[in-house]
Amino acid sequence: MKRLIKYSFIFLTTVVFSQNTTVAYKVKEVCHDIGINGILDKKYYKDHTLFLKNNKDYSTEGEFNLTVNSKFPLPYSFICGQKDGSFKVSALFTVSRENLNFEIDSIGNFIQPMPLKNENSVLIKDQYKFNANFSKLLNVFFNNEDGDLKLDNLLIKYSKENPNSFMLFWTLVNQFQYKGPRKSYFESFQNLSSKIRNSEYGKMFYQDMINSIKLTEKSKFPNLEFQNKKIRSSLGKKYTLVDFWFSYCKPCLEDIPKYHKLYSMYKDKGLEIISISTDRTEDMEKWYKVVAEKELNWQQYLDENGIKSKFYNINSFPTTFLLDSEGIIIKKNISPEELEKFLEQNDYF
Repeated sequence: MKRLIKYSFIFLTTVVFSQNTTVAYKVKEVCHDIGINGILDKKYYKDHTLFLKNNKDYSTEGEFNLTVNSKFPLPYSFICGQKDGSFKVSALFTVSRENLNFEIDSIGNFIQPMPLKNENSVLIKDQYKFNANFSKLLNVFFNNEDGDLKLDNLLIKYSKENPNSFMLFWTLVNQFQYKGPRKSYFESFQNLSSKIRNSEYGKMFYQDMINSIKLTEKSKFPNLEFQNKKIRSSLGKKYTLVDFWFSYCKPCLEDIPKYHKLYSMYKDKGLEIISISTDRTEDMEKWYKVVAEKELNWQQYLDENGIKSKFYNINSFPTTFLLDSEGIIIKKNISPEELEKFLEQNDYF
């Protein structure tokens, strides 16, 4: 579910004290509340600050004290919350142990770091150069039907010319988490320097990409085991929909009535549905309650805390897979409407 984002001018200054980084901010437009947020999966922020929020109403300036225990720059965004629940958000920027001053363009929303003392900083140069190019990438991505292909080509080209770009690396990670595996992400990553590829974060990203290949179309869905039962033993005679969800996921819950309709129509014709919940340990009672109240009468599995789901880079919900009778993935992220159309066109009547 996508949310409209508003933009403003925001000025950020970082001042470093040992392993703590103070990010001071001055916001041109008033914020109801302000936060600084790690934009990626929390595993990338182990021993580092993931999220901080200033709940002081209508704050226009202040600071956040981040714990950054790595010389490897980490990606963050700055969030300016509005009273109506919407928010303004900065583009990706990196925080490390350097003094930086960031300015956000209110139109393109691209961060332009302004050096304070260290004008020759490699990090500052990286951000300047990347933002100048990334604005073009975003314009291509959003304004053209073939934006994916053009974006792929530009990412590969930029990676060849800028193998030491931390900004490019984190953009690849971000794009991968949003869109899943693409050949261009592998190629761009391989073009990066060994310093980035062999870093703790580079190895994590590479492993995520390798794991995700196992869940691409035409590959065989892994025989995951939950509560001592393997899911391939529950496959339908013709097709199986595997649905990753959790009990507080609003779009997941909105799909349930649609699945009820399809399951009642096609379960006797070879369709099976397997729901895999990623609920946290403390939310298990909520999961049990939803399953009972919503009368989910198809296969239900619990991937407690989403451990196995995260291994396969399933981080957004709902995530669905349509499988054939042999467990081969026909389509990923198929909507209930697309599934209904598929079933109608594949000799179910």
